[in-house]
Amino acid sequence: MTEALTAALRALLPPGVALVQADPSAPVTGLLPQEAAAMARAVPARQREFAAGRRAARAAMITLGLPPAPIPQGGDRAPVWPDGLTGTISHGAGTCLALVARIGDFAGLGLDLEPATALPDDLMDTVCTTQDRARHTSALAGRLIFCAKEATYKAQYSQSRQLLEFHDLAVTLSPDVSRFTATLLRPCPPFAEGTSFSGHLVIEDGIIAALITLPRESNTVFPDRRQ
Repeated sequence: MTEALTAALRALLPPGVALVQADPSAPVTGLLPQEAAAMARAVPARQREFAAGRRAARAAMITLGLPPAPIPQGGDRAPVWPDGLTGTISHGAGTCLALVARIGDFAGLGLDLEPATALPDDLMDTVCTTQDRARHTSALAGRLIFCAKEATYKAQYSQSRQLLEFHDLAVTLSPDVSRFTATLLRPCPPFAEGTSFSGHLVIEDGIIAALITLPRESNTVFPDRRQ
């Protein structure tokens, strides 16, 4: 169970963002016809994760006072959110969480879940830039950086529709590892090289969660590039 993790994340959310947890080991229920086709050939574990994510996302819509709606999978495998909404779904470390908000309030949301264990040594060079490794040397640093980059990728993708590599971002962790900043090392329109994304890190229940919310500020224009 992830009550402590979910509660800690909810305490960090700005108004207008709903968070709901679901069990990815539960039986496959609640899929709508527009969603089920994407899972027709998936293995059972993937079907359960997918269904849990859609249940959580629809419950988050209801939390926002909105009617539940289908969330099909796009050709890029990303969720296709209903008109007027943005969101993110994350499965990992035995749980599933969904974030949903109105697109008029938030340009993007990012959430990633990882086990609170050291990143395998053979992945460190793949995930971490030279800057990342020079700045952070704790046993858990690699996993925290991985989680932060995954959440940043999800948050920016709703606007750019561009794939980022791990070395396209440099991450700085706060001394208490409760926050992070991920900086783009290349242009990713509409985001310029050097754009920084700030987020939160939470470690609870043996799980690391990285969270980013991108507000749609009145003086910043983020074109809606959803497919």
